[in-house]
Amino acid sequence: MIGKRLHRLPLMAVVGSLVALGTYGTGHAQGLQKVTVLTSNDTSCGPYPQITSDEFGFFEEEGLEVTILPSNTKLPFVAFLQNGQADLAMFDPGQVLQAAAAEQPIAVIYEAYQGASDGIVVPADSDIKSVADLKGKTVGLASDRDRLTAAVALSTVGLALSDVNTAVIGDSGPTVTLSLRGDVDAYAAANSEFATLTATGFQLRNITPVEVSGSPGNSWTVWAPNIAEKRDLFERFLRAWAKGQHAGVMDTKAVMSACKKRIPEQWEEPGRGESVVNNSVYNTQIRRTVKYGELQRDVWENIQKPYIEFGEIQAPIEIDVFLDDSFTDAANDFTTDEVKEAVKAWKAENKDILIN
Repeated sequence: MIGKRLHRLPLMAVVGSLVALGTYGTGHAQGLQKVTVLTSNDTSCGPYPQITSDEFGFFEEEGLEVTILPSNTKLPFVAFLQNGQADLAMFDPGQVLQAAAAEQPIAVIYEAYQGASDGIVVPADSDIKSVADLKGKTVGLASDRDRLTAAVALSTVGLALSDVNTAVIGDSGPTVTLSLRGDVDAYAAANSEFATLTATGFQLRNITPVEVSGSPGNSWTVWAPNIAEKRDLFERFLRAWAKGQHAGVMDTKAVMSACKKRIPEQWEEPGRGESVVNNSVYNTQIRRTVKYGELQRDVWENIQKPYIEFGEIQAPIEIDVFLDDSFTDAANDFTTDEVKEAVKAWKAENKDILIN
């Protein structure tokens, strides 16, 4: 369980599909409004605001009791919005575009990750300088889903997936290390996998093209027909999330301390937890726009071409079909001083676990 206000539900609670969420509740604080969400990873410090927004009291300040559903479900995330089991869910760009192409009424309301969480790396001492050098080489994949990442990256230099050899090598640190020291020249995966490798001391070099790394990674998405009824709920949740996100750049050590408190297993391997948090704070979730979560219309238009080329969608989609920027101002309606005071109070109460 994550804290008093933030709950995780067991996987079977959602795989059972349409059973009411309250059946699986872990006890609800009086006076707080329930909100249920799906993040990119409920068991990782990667999406760190899911922890900091709770630990530092931002969810409670907004009158919310947040339940996080298991992210390792095999059900499509859009199903949780459609059937009402989740109020908000993090969609990657492919999920957004596929849902919009299928005319499912989803709305992207906040870019949580303004940097892609996927990319391509090579050993630090490799002769490969860019993806253009991968022609005829072997690219290891963490899973089949990383084929699209590799294909999009290669397309930026006029190469196709058929111009390289690919092999799914998984995400086990020792296995990937052996592969990269052997017959595999590059590795396409998510930042969490890269963090696992670097935590073991294996030195990597990122060759991900900016066209890939600069696209939104995960965005908070809702079922559009619910906006009229739940606008206030969504605004309060996003404001709390943005505060938790801001805490990362304001006091990274405090964020690490909160994450270690909640997910100690991610800190068992020396350096891994720090690597995950630093990458999230200063790479995938660093603010690339004036305001937190601001929707990048030009980016959403430009990223569609590769998805069409690789058959993920059939034709360009008008971005106003799935983008709703009416939540940005409300999400950013807070001050740095508010965040500072909350973090300061938390640190005073948790002196014995602070990372220096």
